Amino acid sequence: MATVYGPGPAHEDEMAPRAALTPRVLVIGSVLLFGAVLWVRHSELLVHTINLTESTPPVPAIAALLLLALLHPLLSRTSRRLSLTRREMVLVYFFVAIGSMMASLGVMRMVVPCATVPFYFDTTENNMALLQPHVPRWLHPDDSEVIRTLWEATEGPVPWAGWLGPIVQWTAFLTLLWATVLCLTVLLRRPWVENERLAFPLLYLPLDMTEGVAGETRGIPFFRDPLMWTGFALAVAFNVINIVNSLNPAVPAPGRSYDIGALLTERPWSAIQPLRLDYRPEILGLGYLVSMEVAFSVWVFAVGERVANVVAVAFGADISGFPFAQEQGAGAYLLMAALLIWRVRGHIAGAFRALVGRGQPVADTWDPFAPRWALLGAVVGIAAVLAWCHFAGMSLLAAGAYFLFLLGFAITYMRVRCETGTPSTWLFPYYQARKMPEALLGSERWLQIGGASTMTVWAMLFFLSRGFFFSSSAWALEGYRVAEELRARARDWAIGGLIAVVLGLLMAWWMHLDTYYEYGGNVVESGGVAGGPRTRLTVNEYQSTAASIARPSGPDRPRSIAMGMGALITAVLVMLRLRYLRFPLHPLGYAMAAAYSGQIWGGFFAIWLLKGAILRFGGVRTYKRLTPAFIGLALGHFFTMGIAWAAIGGRYGTAAERARVWFT
Repeated sequence: MATVYGPGPAHEDEMAPRAALTPRVLVIGSVLLFGAVLWVRHSELLVHTINLTESTPPVPAIAALLLLALLHPLLSRTSRRLSLTRREMVLVYFFVAIGSMMASLGVMRMVVPCATVPFYFDTTENNMALLQPHVPRWLHPDDSEVIRTLWEATEGPVPWAGWLGPIVQWTAFLTLLWATVLCLTVLLRRPWVENERLAFPLLYLPLDMTEGVAGETRGIPFFRDPLMWTGFALAVAFNVINIVNSLNPAVPAPGRSYDIGALLTERPWSAIQPLRLDYRPEILGLGYLVSMEVAFSVWVFAVGERVANVVAVAFGADISGFPFAQEQGAGAYLLMAALLIWRVRGHIAGAFRALVGRGQPVADTWDPFAPRWALLGAVVGIAAVLAWCHFAGMSLLAAGAYFLFLLGFAITYMRVRCETGTPSTWLFPYYQARKMPEALLGSERWLQIGGASTMTVWAMLFFLSRGFFFSSSAWALEGYRVAEELRARARDWAIGGLIAVVLGLLMAWWMHLDTYYEYGGNVVESGGVAGGPRTRLTVNEYQSTAASIARPSGPDRPRSIAMGMGALITAVLVMLRLRYLRFPLHPLGYAMAAAYSGQIWGGFFAIWLLKGAILRFGGVRTYKRLTPAFIGLALGHFFTMGIAWAAIGGRYGTAAERARVWFT
């Protein structure tokens, strides 16, 4: 099995970074990315058997790496031009992962409705006409017929001329946003990788799958390990039984969850609902690499959150939404981001001194580019993003507040990914970057600050707070770390990531517009006649924004207090961890549980029990030996439900709906 931070090469020339972004990587990566986009079109828009890009890692990236790894022995004997090195294969994996996310339900599937919904779905009841004058003309087609046929289909070609301006503007904005976060990751790389030596557990999957390509195996090769195939087979059996049950309900199956809360129906115990134990092989498999402290903290705080609601109801405080876990998560994530930035302040200060010529450059061999230029890029990028928002009609104060939340959440999410390796795309305070600034001041105050145009543009950009564009930023940091492990140039990962973003966005524009105009946006993604889930979310956002403008409200004190409590609890946990080295509750575990515990706490509880038993009775040696089995469990789940069922499930109609897996 590949080991992160394994022994380095013996010779100095082997330490020099090698090129990974070769012409064949770009060609093969682009071809596989295009195939991934077509696959997303089939499985997410037309047949809708599974959301391929919702998993971590994205299913198309796993499929691409699996294909390259399995074909390598054949290609190495038949075509040296197509036979990739290990570092090239892993870079293709990252390229497809980042690029395919641009075509996902969290990015382009939200951008298209955000640009057009106020003009097509306007009714007397929802009052969206109030917003139309404030939607920037350069972000949507001017021709009403172009918008109408987007949703109702047309027999003619896609009206690209009407979309050219919006395509350029949205692509530039999203690329700028990703490049800005890319610069921030460079400032975090050295302190996190070299000083704190974070584990980056999610890198085990691509490193293990490609180990042995160049003969550098340290032990049993991944695809020849019987323990890996045992875990793989268990995941396949679990999913196949559930699939057979969806085809014939008479066949018994374990199902995918167990609702513990359904057992408690009397007040106040019924307030513990929802408390569902989900069986998620990917959490169980990759969660095996998560530390015991984090696993313990996640399930303890997740259950504690529901118990707190029971106690509140028992004392007569039956408050809707209590204990406001997502709002607590927002406070926890923001405070963690502030602490993380504070901990790297020396590195940032050194980069600043080098930038202004008052200190020596603090570059490192494994930095994609010098930290001083990364600092300059981050500052210029943030300023450009705020200027773009202001030019669109948003006040600088509102834009600053929004992106303060978004960047804070992104930094903490990156820390969660790099330290714990939790395979969850949605592990951030969902939608809270959009909701919390309004909860803190109230829509009335924001209208006084920026007027209706601020609220409208804010609604247009709401997808950033509930999609997973920012979660893709973690791929940059993981790319730098895997580049160091493979002795590759980190700059290749940075440049390759940017190319993947631009290419992925352009392919996503083509795929979505071509599909919408052919079939009609109202019916794709199982939309019926009123659009799919992403369209309905956008309609609700614009509708609530119009209502806020028509009937402004004040601050939401309960949610504001919950956010403050989340920050306070996190601060207390940090201090206890500093004071008592063996304190079992981890602040990241609390932040994760508050932000998104519903579908992961059960897996963490099981992992905490299993891993504890393995370490107690088998020791560290047994734990390491069993790692391939758990990685195989995750890989088997991704293969069965993400690849095989996504390919054939659509032909089974309603059975495909019953068997569908929602990745986290």
